[in-house]
Amino acid sequence: MPLPHDEWTKGKCGLKGLTFMSLSIPVVMSPIGVNSEIITDGKNGFLADTQEEWIDKLSLLIESSELRSEIGNQGRNTVIQKYSVISQKEKYLKEFNNILNLK
Repeated sequence: MPLPHDEWTKGKCGLKGLTFMSLSIPVVMSPIGVNSEIITDGKNGFLADTQEEWIDKLSLLIESSELRSEIGNQGRNTVIQKYSVISQKEKYLKEFNNILNLK
């Protein structure tokens, strides 16, 4: 998910990366906006800023099926633990209840 460094991309939500992560596909993302919060570099994905970093990190994934599997699985775990409906259920219910109690 390479992105340019500009104001528009700073406000993007990282949905494309999260979508791939949910499918256990290892991701490489630009460290812009929320991407730096989603990815712990080298654990659940990779962050790459320069062309050299992109080449290095993509090469690591190309050369190691074990690394692809590990990063992909950790990415999926991140989505399940932090971004899934199940992980956010209590927050949603609290807000829905707050809205219902306003009436």
